[in-house]
This record gives sequence, C-alpha cells and structure tokens, in this order.
Amino acid sequence: MKRQCRAAGMLLAMVVVPTGTWAQARSMEDARFTGPLLTSSANAQAPGAFFMQPYLIHTRTSGSYDGKGDRHRLEERGRDTKLSVLMGYGISKRLTGELSVNGGRSSSGRQHGDGLRFGDSSVRLKYVLRPGDALTSRMTVSAMLNQSLATGSHDRLGDNVLNGRGNGSYRTGLSLLGQQVLWMPNGRPLRWRWQANWSPSPGDVRVRGSSVYGTGAGFDGHASPGVNSSALLAMEYSINRNWVVAMDLRGSHKGRTTLEGNDMNRDGYSQWTQRVGRSSRSFSIAPAVEYIINDNVGVLAGVQASLPGGRNSASFVSPQVSMTLSF
Repeated sequence: MKRQCRAAGMLLAMVVVPTGTWAQARSMEDARFTGPLLTSSANAQAPGAFFMQPYLIHTRTSGSYDGKGDRHRLEERGRDTKLSVLMGYGISKRLTGELSVNGGRSSSGRQHGDGLRFGDSSVRLKYVLRPGDALTSRMTVSAMLNQSLATGSHDRLGDNVLNGRGNGSYRTGLSLLGQQVLWMPNGRPLRWRWQANWSPSPGDVRVRGSSVYGTGAGFDGHASPGVNSSALLAMEYSINRNWVVAMDLRGSHKGRTTLEGNDMNRDGYSQWTQRVGRSSRSFSIAPAVEYIINDNVGVLAGVQASLPGGRNSASFVSPQVSMTLSF
C-alpha cells in the first residue's frame, strides 16, 4: 500500500510540477553547433560580437531536368569552384547585420573562365521577432531583409560567357526563419531550422552584348527576371560536445525571365526581339558533419546534391567545406 501511495505521489508530482522545472536539468554546455550547410540561423549575434564563415564549394553539373522532369545527360559537364564568405555583426540584442561576398571560376567541357571573378554580393538585416529558449524548447522566430548587389559581371562578356558570375539585378528579398531545440530521450539535443524566402521581380536589367542570359555580341536591351521563392528545412543532432550530424532539404522556384531588345539577324541588320524563358524548380539535399573545436571555431563538411523532381533546372553534386570563426 505504501509503495502504491509513493508511486501515485511521484506521478502526481510529474503532472503538477511545471515543465520548466524539469527543463532546469537540461544543459547546452555539452552541446555546440556550427549550423548546417544551407539553412540560415534564426538567432541574433550578441551585441558587438562578430563572426565569419568562409565556404569552399565545388559544383559538378552532369545533367539537366526538362520541363517534364525527365533528366538528360550533358555532353559537356560543367564545373564551378567558388569561395564564399559570410560575415556578421551583432548590432543590438535582436538585430544582426550580415554581408556575403564570393568569387570563383567556371568551366564547361574544355572551356574555362579567365581566372578568378567576383560574383554578386548581398547585405542582410535579421531581426528576432520572438526570442527562443533551448532548455524549454521555445522556438526562435526571426525576419530577414536581403538586398543583392550586382558586383559580378553579367553582360559584355566578349567571347567567353564563363566570365559571367552575376545577373546584374538588385533584388530585394524577404525571409521568415525559425529555430527550435528538441530534447531526445537520451538527453541529447536535436536542433531543427526552417526558412521561407520570397523575392519579387527586381525590374529590368540592362543587357548589352554577350551575357549570362544567352544573348549574342550584337544584343542591346534588357532582361526582366521573375519572382523567386524557396523553402528550407534543416536538422542537427548533437552526438557529443564536438561532433554533430546535420542535413538540409531545399526546394526553390524561379519565375520566367523575359528578354527584350535589338539583336543582329543573320544579314547583319538590327531587329527587335523578345524571348520569354521558362520557370524552373529544383530540389536538393545536403547531408553534413560538424566538428566543433572550441566555442569560437568549428568546421563543417558536406555535399549538396540535386533530387529528382526538378523542372528546367540542373542536375548537380556540390561538395562543400566551411569554417565558423567567432570573435
């Protein structure tokens, strides 16, 4: 009878005592993360804190998906090597500013770009709408404003279109991000993130001569890129203080690009032309491993690969390695 009373008392205590009391036994001191490959963090940097995260990315494109989703093998495979650097600074308790710059070199078959070229850059402002708590599994929710900068070449590329690493547009994007820590039965944390991005058409982009939009040397006009959107989901499982396994899933949609302008015909005369491109969609997966050296330095290595289901998009494999540095 006494044992039954004790068991009933323990059960009653578990029901009556608030969840936060049990959460006090949890601790993030034995768990650290660098973040997965693709999905952005919803957390804000501490005021005055600075971080830098360089990525080395090598992409091999071996095929493409047509408008019906069928995959076709490319006769000449494409390769692209890119160094991308993300930097961030904590402006206030909830506001973080970020800058992303990159450069690289592309090749297709036996043709190569003329050395290292800068790509487009972006500036971001991230604001935490609702602060989270890892111990109580309260989700962090943030909003992010992204502004791309046309720092990469996109037109007047001469005889080598592989020198083009930008699109010429100043595109503004909005994102909503979430992040939450879930506690597994073994006491280890599983952190998951989600991100939704939307970007309206940036308007007309001036295009002259050979360009990334497929125009020839005699073209003079403009391109009108469409609306872009994407969604990402990521999970990170902390094995121990130093090791984490992670995975991202990404889906994206790009609207049609309309191209208008004067172009040279076969007889050498200028004539007005208009081309309407096709919208595209793509899906990819990115498993990765994180190794955290200490509280300020972490290493991330993984591979992003396209998944079936794409439309008018590339079939690719993209190994990546990154390092996170906090100051």
